[in-house]
Amino acid sequence: MNEIGYKTDRFIVSDGGSTSEVWMQIVADVLERPVQRLAGHRGSCVGAAWTAAIGAGLASDWSAISAFVRPADRIELRRETADVYRHAYRRYRDLYRRPAERSHSVAS
Repeated sequence: MNEIGYKTDRFIVSDGGSTSEVWMQIVADVLERPVQRLAGHRGSCVGAAWTAAIGAGLASDWSAISAFVRPADRIELRRETADVYRHAYRRYRDLYRRPAERSHSVAS
């Protein structure tokens, strides 16, 4: 998101994969930001409804959504693991950008 001009500082998760400690730790480490879970709530339906309200002009921003959700635990990133993911992603991107090498066949 940052690469296309949207500043991303906060990540709030709910439903499905957010119940996995392992997955949420991976997410926090890859994003290099803490991940905030929502307590006992299906956040995606509230998020979808609030997005529609903003789009329809019924709400002007995200501040009032806090009346419908409450935070649970927050998963902090592990810097050493985040570094490993960042370096591996850079290597992947570098490899992806390289032109495919032509294979040379040897006549037998």
